[in-house]
Order: sequence, then structure tokens, then C-alpha cells
Amino acid sequence: MRALLLLLGFGISLAASAQVVSEHDMKAAYLYNFAHLFEWPESRRANFHICILGDEEVGAAMQGYDEKRVNGQRMVIARLSTTTPIRLCDILYVGAAEVGNLPKIRSMLGGQPTLTVADKVPLQSVAVALALENQHLMFDVNLEHCERANLKARQTVLGLARLVRKPADGEAKGNAVSR
Repeated sequence: MRALLLLLGFGISLAASAQVVSEHDMKAAYLYNFAHLFEWPESRRANFHICILGDEEVGAAMQGYDEKRVNGQRMVIARLSTTTPIRLCDILYVGAAEVGNLPKIRSMLGGQPTLTVADKVPLQSVAVALALENQHLMFDVNLEHCERANLKARQTVLGLARLVRKPADGEAKGNAVSR
């Protein structure tokens, strides 16, 4: 049942039912679901941090998820104005205003277990790249970035991804997802 709910949550489109769902709300829902669809190393922290850098609209949409639970940890949503605190982030969403800083961000994070997510960027730049396609929000997964961050993508997220880039061959592999 939980897997079905996750699949339905990922299937939200801009024209879903009579009610319009904003692109920012869809991105927030994806970020929330990514918290459950990736495995993080053991953490002694009480909180699970989802950080938003460079996109106030996604930051505002994420506020509805503040204080939910992820693997026994309380979810905290942080709307960042600088890259200084990114080492505290479990998930870091990089908005369009900060995409130019991705090389610096990658360097700052090093092997830190942080899932980097952005939209309209090449897949080699982040662990998860979002894309709006035919009014559907899609995503691609870069397993090389995930491994470097000591994160494991669950089969569910790989099955939902439009593309999965594997570290062994470095090439994107198509992954058909029924819509």
C-alpha cells in the first residue's frame, strides 16, 4: 500500500484532476519522497534536514513538510541564503539562482551523505536532476553521485526514474516508466 501511495505521489502532473498543482508543490513532494526512497548511512542526529538554496517558491512549498518523520528523525526544512550551512543538509535542492555554484557545492560537500537535487542541469552535476516534460515532473538519477555520497537509491526510485546513470559505464540508461 505504501509503495502505491509513493507511486501516486510521483505521478502528480500539472493538470492532475480539476485542481492545478504548481510546479513548486510538485518539486516539494518529490523532495519529501526522495527522503524515503534513498538510504542514508546511520546518523546520530535527531533531525533530517532538507535544505533549499536559491528557490524561494520551492522553499515555501516545502514548509508543509516541516516536522514530518523520516526514519525516526524529525524533518526540518531549511531555506538557505548562502552555501555555508550545506554540510548539515541530508537533501540539498539547488534552485536556478544557485546552479552556477554546483562545482563549489560539490567541492564543499566532498563525500558528505547529501543528496543533491536540481532542475534544468546536466545529470553529471547532481545526484538527481528534475525536468518538466509535457506537464509532468520527471527525474533522472546519477548513481555515481549517490555512491560518492554513500547513499543508496532504492529500487522503487530507480524504477520511477526517467534515466539512471550508472557509475560503471558512465552512460545514461533509459528506464521506461508507464504513465
